[in-house]
Amino acid sequence: MLRSTILLSLIAAVLAAGVAIAQSSEYKSPHYVAKFDARFKAADRNGDGALTRDEAQAAGMGRVVEQFDRIDGNHDGRVTEQEIRSFLISRVSS
Repeated sequence: MLRSTILLSLIAAVLAAGVAIAQSSEYKSPHYVAKFDARFKAADRNGDGALTRDEAQAAGMGRVVEQFDRIDGNHDGRVTEQEIRSFLISRVSS
C-alpha cells in the first residue's frame, strides 16, 4: 500500500513538471504569440492598446474577465498585452 502511494505520488510529480514545462514554452511559441496578438487587437475596439473589462467581455475572453483585477497590475481599469503576459507567466511559474 505504501509503495503504491509513493509510486503514484512520484508519477504525479513527474507529470506535473512536464505540464509546467510544456505550458511555459507554449507562451513563448511564435504561433501562440501571433494568435494572442491578433485576438487582443480584435478585442481592443477603440485601439488604445489596452482592454477594458467590457471589451474583454464582448470579445468572449472569459478568463481575462474572471481574473481582470489580478491581471490589471497598475489598477487603472485596463489591461495591456504585457499585463496579461506577465500574469500568465506568473501563473505557470508558481
